[in-house]
Amino acid sequence: MKKQKRNAWLIAIIGVIAGFLMGLWAGSQFLPRLHPTQLSDLSGEQQDQYVGLVALGYDSTGDFDNAVEQLNRLNAPNLELLVSGVLERAARQGQTPQQLSALARLALKLGAPQAALARYLPTPTPLPSPTATPTMVPPTPTPPPASSAAPVATATPQEVAEVVQPTATTEPTATPEPKPMVVAAKTINVRGGPGTAYPVVGSLSDGDNVRIVAKNAAGDWWQIRLPNEVLGWVYDAIVSITGDTGGIPVAANIAPPPATATPAAPPTPTQPPKPDVDFVVASVRLWGPQENGGYFDGPSLHCGEKRQLRVKVVDANGQPLDGVTVLGIYSHVEQVTGSKGPGMAEWILGDGDGLRVVRAADGSPVVSQTADGLVTDPHRISDEAFIAAGFCSDAASCQALRDGNACHGHYSWDVTFQRTY
Repeated sequence: MKKQKRNAWLIAIIGVIAGFLMGLWAGSQFLPRLHPTQLSDLSGEQQDQYVGLVALGYDSTGDFDNAVEQLNRLNAPNLELLVSGVLERAARQGQTPQQLSALARLALKLGAPQAALARYLPTPTPLPSPTATPTMVPPTPTPPPASSAAPVATATPQEVAEVVQPTATTEPTATPEPKPMVVAAKTINVRGGPGTAYPVVGSLSDGDNVRIVAKNAAGDWWQIRLPNEVLGWVYDAIVSITGDTGGIPVAANIAPPPATATPAAPPTPTQPPKPDVDFVVASVRLWGPQENGGYFDGPSLHCGEKRQLRVKVVDANGQPLDGVTVLGIYSHVEQVTGSKGPGMAEWILGDGDGLRVVRAADGSPVVSQTADGLVTDPHRISDEAFIAAGFCSDAASCQALRDGNACHGHYSWDVTFQRTY
């Protein structure tokens, strides 16, 4: 009798899971089709909820073409950037691991870098052990009615295990944060200490990644361990970092650089050494309401229609540089300075973009800092940028601007890059 009751409970649980998955799939397939949704009809929060629903539907069915069709209803210019932005906000709001994982899988399928999504993608969960299988999916003497046969067939042993033994599937996914790594974007030298005065002890090639073990007190050099177990140092500004570096310790007892012999008559240097970074971000500025085509009528803000991204590249003395190639990181569009005036180039913004100088006027590759966060969503623009541009005067009025979703999609930015030599 007890065994029959236990079997009945397990069959009921399987039916509930199957019904939930069928409902989730139906919502992702048909709910967006009941009412055509336009970007202008939704608030920022509603857009995020909609994208989250599409991600859950894709995670359940694996129908990527349908997910793209649903996202295109929002008329977003860049689906990869749209889903990545929703994922960032969902993580800050403490959304469930299932929601974050679904968004990360959809962003990855849309072309987002896997390294940026690793923390949201759970490690594969081992299947239940053979000894647990008889209790999870017990045989029944009589097959269920035809109307319930299809839902029961969709529940795999692994899905049943997730309900009967939830800790068995959740505990393996609680993996530690990925170890912080250095990733080289080009061939660079690895030195024996945190500075160019130290000798070269090795090198990294484009795409190499190695483990970070320590940092210097200033935090601008990383100590790494090469594949041959040799310890060395690389400059932070010329590499990319993955993983959380908050727990990286400061290296102890860093030896001073070796002394060099002083020549009796030092030659006069003909040219100072070239810095490790060729271009730095000199300034980033949000356009004011009037500059963007809008105006204030008393306390009421009338939004402008512009959504520009304007860049200027100058030399070390502040003089415009023409012929320099600048890359839109998320739009993947390159522009050459001088096309919109001396040292100037320009983009039309979608949801947002980032900028980096990629080639000098002679076509040679360069190392550049990145200007990021150039967005048109007011919920992702800082109080400092809003106040400096004149949209609001304090944190409360800036938050009121965001709550009203003011000027969503219509903001413009100026960025200035300066050559360091």
